[in-house]
Amino acid sequence: MRELYIKQKVFKITDHYPVMDQYGDLVYQVDQDFKLIGNKVRVSNAEGVEIFVVDKEILTFLPRYQISFANGQRVTIKSRFTLFAKQIDVESEGLNLFLQGSFFDYDFEVYQGDRVIGSISKRFMTFGDTYELKIYDESLEVYVLALMIAVDCIKDSQEKN
Repeated sequence: MRELYIKQKVFKITDHYPVMDQYGDLVYQVDQDFKLIGNKVRVSNAEGVEIFVVDKEILTFLPRYQISFANGQRVTIKSRFTLFAKQIDVESEGLNLFLQGSFFDYDFEVYQGDRVIGSISKRFMTFGDTYELKIYDESLEVYVLALMIAVDCIKDSQEKN
């Protein structure tokens, strides 16, 4: 198992922050640019090679994000309302990924099929947003990180409205 930690800045106009492992080593760099319309997040590895991009689709009623990975795979994350709760849908090409947990408490497990591959939780009572990711299948680490970033973008988008 591997753990990743993400600490975002409090005031976000443009946001650049590191993703560290449990030993305090830099693993990824996140560069987030907010635009008047849309939002784009680029994630690179420690050597600066781009791993994936999270891009907000415009002209959608509910928040919807496309994640494009360097290996060519694409994942769509979208928010939808149900009678009592908010749901996050994940559409992935051949990955069979989905999130289960509490959107409001920001506590999720990430599944591939019936197998838990990671968990995402938000630490409260910290200055700025701080997230902890536990990766149970390290070969799928970038997908867990990408889902966390996309869900965070959805929450940020909804807090603005």
